[in-house]
Amino acid sequence: MPGIKIDLNEKVAIVTGARRGIGRAIALAITAAGGQVVVNDLDLEEVEKVAEEIKRKGGESLAYQADVSVKEQVQGMVEAAWKKFGHIDILINNASILRATPFLDTTEEDWDATLSTNLKGTFLCAQSVARKMITQRRGNGKIINVASNAGKVPRTNNAAYCAAKAGVILLTRVLALELARYGITANALCPGATETEMLVKVQAKDDPQVLEGIIRGNLENFRAGIPLGRLAKPEEQASMVVYLASEMANHITGQTFFVDGGQTMV
Repeated sequence: MPGIKIDLNEKVAIVTGARRGIGRAIALAITAAGGQVVVNDLDLEEVEKVAEEIKRKGGESLAYQADVSVKEQVQGMVEAAWKKFGHIDILINNASILRATPFLDTTEEDWDATLSTNLKGTFLCAQSVARKMITQRRGNGKIINVASNAGKVPRTNNAAYCAAKAGVILLTRVLALELARYGITANALCPGATETEMLVKVQAKDDPQVLEGIIRGNLENFRAGIPLGRLAKPEEQASMVVYLASEMANHITGQTFFVDGGQTMV
């Protein structure tokens, strides 16, 4: 409806993998809606830039370096958020890695790294934050897990990534079932091909000439499979997340939302 404005005032969110792409867009969108954000990444210098950008725009933010696949580091991040803001209302599990490798060439290290960050990291962060949400008794806690349409539609050269993202989708539904009695919702966002640095680097395969072509927008192989004819922008993924984090979505849980221009249809 025209005129509706999403208000996240006094809400505190943790956004993992927030130094670039979709994670950065989500952090900026949450603060634009009035929320306070803990921005997480492995690269502290880069995520501090995001925190500074938020502060320049009048928001409040905390940059925190943590590996989401390591329980102790996740707990440290959650405690730091709790200490600074006094409560946690929203968790966005966005941290993810992608190693595009044919199945027969996928190493055990590739598999373990992908599952550890993309699936185990989602589990660890959700468990740690949910425990805090339950004790604070604020109600309407929101967990939003960023999966992928690759969790529904198989992709060649992406065995570990597809498996991890499919796991995130079903884990989200389990969270929704088990946490509902505490007033906590859990939903999954499944982006399609989105204009992010991760997508560009994977497609380029470290070839400078290919990289230059992709930066100029030469991603016809992706666009051809998208009914809307273009890649998504990170801000379009962030818009869905902000909606799901708001009180407008209080009665939505256990759902999977594909923001992919119709890509999963074809």
